Amino acid sequence: MQRLTAGTLPLRAFAAAAMLIVLTSNSTATSALFVPYRSAWGLSAADIGLAFAVYVGSLIPVLLLFGGFAERFGRRAVVATGLAFMLAGTALLLGAHGLAVLLAARLVQGIGAAFAVGAISATFTEHWRGPIPAGQALTVATALALAFGPVLTAIAYDLGGGTNASYLPIFALGLAAVVLLPAFAGRRLATGRNGDAPAEAVLPADVVWWGLRFAMAAIFVAWAGTALYLSLVPAYLASALHAVNPLVGALAFLGLEIATVGASIALSKLSPHAGGIWGPVATVVGLALLVAGTSANAWSLIIVATIVVGGAVGVASGAAYAVVARVGSGQRARVFSRLLIVAYAGYSLPALLTGIVAARTSFDVGFIVVTATLGLVAAATPFLRERSLEEHLCHHALVLVTEDVAMEYRQATNVC
Repeated sequence: MQRLTAGTLPLRAFAAAAMLIVLTSNSTATSALFVPYRSAWGLSAADIGLAFAVYVGSLIPVLLLFGGFAERFGRRAVVATGLAFMLAGTALLLGAHGLAVLLAARLVQGIGAAFAVGAISATFTEHWRGPIPAGQALTVATALALAFGPVLTAIAYDLGGGTNASYLPIFALGLAAVVLLPAFAGRRLATGRNGDAPAEAVLPADVVWWGLRFAMAAIFVAWAGTALYLSLVPAYLASALHAVNPLVGALAFLGLEIATVGASIALSKLSPHAGGIWGPVATVVGLALLVAGTSANAWSLIIVATIVVGGAVGVASGAAYAVVARVGSGQRARVFSRLLIVAYAGYSLPALLTGIVAARTSFDVGFIVVTATLGLVAAATPFLRERSLEEHLCHHALVLVTEDVAMEYRQATNVC
């Protein structure tokens, strides 16, 4: 069997995907138990929104402070640190019996995600070799990562695990993921040595910013749609339709992620800029259909809404990853970390706002307010697209990056 080393390019991509699935599934495992937490602990919708959103209370500051550490100290060290913090948070959940410990666990898990996800994403996009572009492939891996945790925990709960022991399978999987660490570079990447990717020059700051601001708007809406399904939709369905089994909420989220994977593969040839514009719009439309379907007690409309939101999230996220993978030349872990700051803001703030409004009025009003807000962001996205990004990369890519990257960008964006 081939040894898993930093110099084995295909294995590095698959190891990065596996680590992403393990790390993220540990962070999303709590979502399956939010409904049992409501009945066992008496949590309100605002409490659930807070428990979900507090994750970024530590994640964003750590990303801001340490987002560039992978380029300085090597990716293996930051991924190992992230995995350690994530498992420490899951260990707290194994003994949690109230909101305070739940919040503490989420804060610790946020630190873990902040350290690891940027380096993992950069490693995957650099070394992916497959039939679909790296941005869409990363979206598929992320969708699998997000869905696996809630489903596994919901099954464990239905088998009698309760609100604590249900985390044991996902915790054990995290411990086993230690064997994947050698696949990540133990030092800063060097030109062509040990099978590493050739070194690339850093693009000018204005080029990086033009790409980032477009990608940030797209991924904010996309991750907001995902987060609402992951945090409050199970409680929403339980409140409106009396679907109280944790597996119902987990399966709704699984359906969302299946749609994300399907759209990412089927629409992989869509240009990043088209996906970055239409993906957020379709996400907002899908959330509006969700509110309408739940208000009308129409499961068929809820299913359609889930498919629409899932597919749109896949398109928008893939577009954002593709743009950032290209403008992040020479500093991908750092640039991915910047993108993830906004992504996780979308992951937390809309869910928190929905929970606060719902606690004072109703779930319907909360979802309507947040959907309207996301609609404003989606409407602004086309105006963030600047030709200067495309023109600069077309004119200077052969000087600033490798020829393969320049040709890949031209093919993906249909410019030049």
